[in-house]
Amino acid sequence: MIRMTLNKGLQFTAVDDTGHRVVVDTDTEYGGLDQGIRPIEFLLVSLGGCMGMDIVGILQKKGGKINRFEIVLDGKRAADHPRRYEKIFVKIICEGDYRQEDLARSLELSRDKYCGAFATLQNPPEIEFSL
Repeated sequence: MIRMTLNKGLQFTAVDDTGHRVVVDTDTEYGGLDQGIRPIEFLLVSLGGCMGMDIVGILQKKGGKINRFEIVLDGKRAADHPRRYEKIFVKIICEGDYRQEDLARSLELSRDKYCGAFATLQNPPEIEFSL
């Protein structure tokens, strides 16, 4: 469960069951404090974190040694709806001792089988609201 509490302006603090916190905010011109991750950008954080954990975990299980790993994500906003991504770009930077085919396979497995963020992007869940 995630609990989001309004701080000030339009800034929220999100806390999960373990007590981990994240600040979600927007630009001051829209009423935020400009001190946290934008909600639309948090989608990229979720996708990158999920895929990164999958890829690194799979490579390590196959005996690979990772010296440096980064995922750089960017999104092209839709012209008709600036709060929606029309396209997401993912660049994986991986240095170490591993087989290139294992890296490609780990990305495929993350995308097609393991990454819940990617699966949710493809198949949006039904959302029930209560007030």
